[in-house]
Amino acid sequence: MEHGKPLSATDGPLVDFDAVCQKVRAAVEPARVHAVSLHDERGDVLWLSESSMGPDEHNAVREALDAFSRAASPPVLAYDLGDSRSAVLLRAVNEARSMVGAIMIVMDARVVKNDARGPLTMMTPKLQRALADFAAMRPQSLPLQRPPADSAPLQAPAAIKAAAPAVTPEIDRLHAALRRSPIALHVQRLVPLTKGGQLKRYEVLLRSKSDMAPNAAPQAMLKAAIEHGLGSMIDRRVVIELIGYLIRHPAVWKTTALQFSVNLTITALHDEHFIKFVGLCLAKASLPKGMIAFEVDSATAVKLTGKMVEVAAALHRLGCPLVLDDFALTTECFALLRLPGVGYVKLAPDITRKMRTDKLSQAAITAVVQMTRVLGMHTVAKHAETAAEQEWLTALGVDFVQSNSMSPPMAIDSLLAAAGPAGNDAPAA
Repeated sequence: MEHGKPLSATDGPLVDFDAVCQKVRAAVEPARVHAVSLHDERGDVLWLSESSMGPDEHNAVREALDAFSRAASPPVLAYDLGDSRSAVLLRAVNEARSMVGAIMIVMDARVVKNDARGPLTMMTPKLQRALADFAAMRPQSLPLQRPPADSAPLQAPAAIKAAAPAVTPEIDRLHAALRRSPIALHVQRLVPLTKGGQLKRYEVLLRSKSDMAPNAAPQAMLKAAIEHGLGSMIDRRVVIELIGYLIRHPAVWKTTALQFSVNLTITALHDEHFIKFVGLCLAKASLPKGMIAFEVDSATAVKLTGKMVEVAAALHRLGCPLVLDDFALTTECFALLRLPGVGYVKLAPDITRKMRTDKLSQAAITAVVQMTRVLGMHTVAKHAETAAEQEWLTALGVDFVQSNSMSPPMAIDSLLAAAGPAGNDAPAA
């Protein structure tokens, strides 16, 4: 991460986040400080003194913001991070007493007293001045999102097109609801059609943990989040949950090489902080390179061609493969194969639906397979549920199928029970 510059282009020339971090460090001396980070009112990282944030720290920020949104919450909260470290969160408010961000101090846990007033005793005049400086640097009326210049072909979400840029109470309520909504992760394996290779590939699927609709895809929540420009918040939660699970259960991936693809919403592609967030999580987790991949719908990627070049390059630098979903036989989709880091493409279902009766479809699939092989990529066919379909796909050279009949989605916890000796990925029967 480049130091010396604010991350947000909207912040004015007087913004000096690094100076705020230095003041925070000085205010809590002689206590040992591991890191200081500055966050906006949604929890996105604005500045880091160290590249040390990971899932535990992000969870602390998320929980603190949820608490800060309630009127009875104290302005300072502390969370145990383990390893003798505590995260102390300070709420930043503007003159109208609206929350405009938060400061997190990761420090030696022995400094933070284990009682109700323990964190409050840290709020010295020096720390109050640093917090006031940070609040003054935050915009008084916060835009929901800045659409980039290359997004003109897309219809902007209603919240972005609204004339008033300020965050509305409705958005605040939705934001809080998204933070509190219980979620679970399921995975679906991509079943290989040919022998060879030890890597097992899975797509990560978001599911609800609510009592009303357990294990169902939270379509209403996703739709509301995307329409109001909050989709990247859900993507962050999925990344945190996935990496947290892998950190807690190393036996899952130390016995067998795995790769997980996480779907990205359109708002994550626009979110200037999302890739930095991913990089910080991966740096903290120290997972094998290439274990986490990201999946983008091809139609969206075509509409955001300029942005996709930037996103793909950034993910490639992090060692995260890119998956192109619902790949169509168009010139624009073929151009996406030039993006750096593309690992495999998932063919649109309408390409494979007619393959048994239409020679043109057979030729098209063969052409895509040959093209991707030359480029070092794999092909995946979706919704191939019958043995006859799988035989045709094998004959045409497709590498994997994603099929509910062959490998239905399962809770991610199932991977721990299934962990065993590494071996070659067996082809489909």
